[in-house]
Amino acid sequence: MRRLAFALLLVAAATITAGGQVAVDPLFEKFFAAENPGDATVAADLLVAAGVDFEAAYARLKQGRAYGDEKRGEYALRWKSKSGPFFNNLVEVPSDYDPATKWQLRVQLHGGVGRPSPNPTSAPGTTAGRPQPGQPARSGNRIAGEKQIYLHPSGWAAAQWWDEEQIDNILRAVDVLKRKYNIDESRVYLTGISDGGTGVYYMALKEPTLWSSYLPLNGSIAVIRSPQNGADGEMYGNNLSGAPFYIVNGEQDQLYPVYQVEPHIKWFQALGMALVFRPQAGAGHNTAWWPTERAPYEQFVREHPRPAHPATVSWETERTDKFNRNRWLVINELRQDQSRETALKDMGFFQHTKRSGRVDVTRSGNAFDARVRDVAAFTLLLSPDAIDFSRPVTVTVNGKPAFEGVVKKDPAALLRWSARDNDRTALYGAELRITP
Repeated sequence: MRRLAFALLLVAAATITAGGQVAVDPLFEKFFAAENPGDATVAADLLVAAGVDFEAAYARLKQGRAYGDEKRGEYALRWKSKSGPFFNNLVEVPSDYDPATKWQLRVQLHGGVGRPSPNPTSAPGTTAGRPQPGQPARSGNRIAGEKQIYLHPSGWAAAQWWDEEQIDNILRAVDVLKRKYNIDESRVYLTGISDGGTGVYYMALKEPTLWSSYLPLNGSIAVIRSPQNGADGEMYGNNLSGAPFYIVNGEQDQLYPVYQVEPHIKWFQALGMALVFRPQAGAGHNTAWWPTERAPYEQFVREHPRPAHPATVSWETERTDKFNRNRWLVINELRQDQSRETALKDMGFFQHTKRSGRVDVTRSGNAFDARVRDVAAFTLLLSPDAIDFSRPVTVTVNGKPAFEGVVKKDPAALLRWSARDNDRTALYGAELRITP
């Protein structure tokens, strides 16, 4: 009903030209004013119905919205969780925020996520105001860094960092901020301390598209490997390949000392992860090392902006309703037979109980070379920034031709993926579905 009302509002706002056509400028204004991907998709569909030109739409989406003078300081983004308490995600915006400049975003996950929720179960006022009396003013920013926008998501025992609902909460909060503030999409990074550091690993394994780099501090990937810790879904080590990680652990950490983490580091290196490991001599389970570690930490973030269209992506998943995408690769359908491609392995760190499918694909110009195991269909998202739409696209799967031809630019694909991703730097001109 809400989306229907939004659609009717857009129709009412549309302007009819002298030739009887719908003017697209008001529809673009509504597209950029949408508060969430659902409303943006409604506006996208109306733009497509109005016959918007692809090149004109692409230019508008590249330019993005006009950012207004939004709230500075601290406030919370709030919405109700399935378990009852409200997510109380703290936002910090510098007082000198300038909407004409792109700003870096740090998403920082706190520790102690196994504790009961401190958040209220009744509505604490607006979803974008200061924390209400009785709520914590902040979630423990022990590592204040460079001037940037900060997001401190809210987690607790029923909404841990490795819970599906928590992933949705974090992605929703980032999307809200990207619609309000001029956030640099290539510099949105994830960090966390203790349980928060462990949550960084989980996010990288399940939802990598958004992030430029991952910086887990005093955490351990072994936590989500253990079944008794209840991580949602299955984990696949190859999903970490190529991901830039900055990892810090203390030598005398009571929970995750360096000697326990070092085997994980060797495994990460074997996977091809671009990592920096910073063991802290004599350090316990704390951040006493931050004053000397801050400079190399911030340098790592600066040196690892997110490539919008990496030449190689790899992804494995046991489901296709979500957690089935890595950047420009989407796994649509898994095979139900018993075929196996033994060349694709994750080296056995995680144990699996469900059938999964995997695609490793490399792009060179307009040519895509894929290695596929137990996937019946996958989609390649084609960007004008990555391929030449005037030339044929070729796709090989496991050494055999799977597609060859010119792909037409599609305004519907362009606008709907933009509505979903809310990203000026990663726009897709067409969807190419491959059925090996």
